[in-house]
Amino acid sequence: MELTAQLTLSLEEQLYANPRRMHLLACIVETGSLSRGAKRAGMSYKAAWDAVNDMNSRADQAVLTLAVGGKGGGGAQLTPFGERLVKLYQMLTDIQNRALNALQDESVSLDSLLEAVSLFSAQSSARNQLLGRISHILTDEVNDLVTIDIGLTEERGVSLLAEITHRSLVRLGLHSGSEVLVLIKAPAIGLQAQESTEVNSLAARVSSVVGSDHEQEVMLTIADTLELCAVVDTQSAAVWQVGQSVNAIIDPKQIVLAALSE
Repeated sequence: MELTAQLTLSLEEQLYANPRRMHLLACIVETGSLSRGAKRAGMSYKAAWDAVNDMNSRADQAVLTLAVGGKGGGGAQLTPFGERLVKLYQMLTDIQNRALNALQDESVSLDSLLEAVSLFSAQSSARNQLLGRISHILTDEVNDLVTIDIGLTEERGVSLLAEITHRSLVRLGLHSGSEVLVLIKAPAIGLQAQESTEVNSLAARVSSVVGSDHEQEVMLTIADTLELCAVVDTQSAAVWQVGQSVNAIIDPKQIVLAALSE
């Protein structure tokens, strides 16, 4: 199944921009002329003129300036607003296509807008990316302590404590109940064989170990469903074995939070 969609923008409940009109604008810009652009777009001159005139007259700002006559038969150029409209339309079309791909991928959950968007937006180099919801915030003048609940199953979950600046909290508009993406770089996860009382100490089991002369990548499984990746130096990693029970320690200051703007 291959779904497709056409993006249409309306102004005062009437058509303003659609794929045909945006293709016309692109052709006009490429050729520098309304008549040549209309021909390239497969439209009559009158239809092209009516479309451009409608867009120019109904919005607060024109999208295209037309110079009639003169050497070469006049010209056409996007206004600054027109340039932004073209760029925005291209971005919205790309987002729309990525969203359709997410719909057809059964591994993508559509219960969370943040989770769905994070899969087809900018990607981070952080190996560990967890979806969670803020349950508590302890506010200070400089740094705030944010408790995030990571739901693993209906019966089990994990709470992580992140320390971020108060300015960041305000800028992201975070509050109790906000959905956030938790980003943790692999080297920020420490491992201990014995139980720990440190903040963000998670009981885990080693699922795989891949190493080099300098460092090793240790994959961890938490509560049978959550997978984390830790990168440690070879000397400290030499004791880790597949199946071993360990404690993953995450410094609250090493946690980065991302959220959709409200």
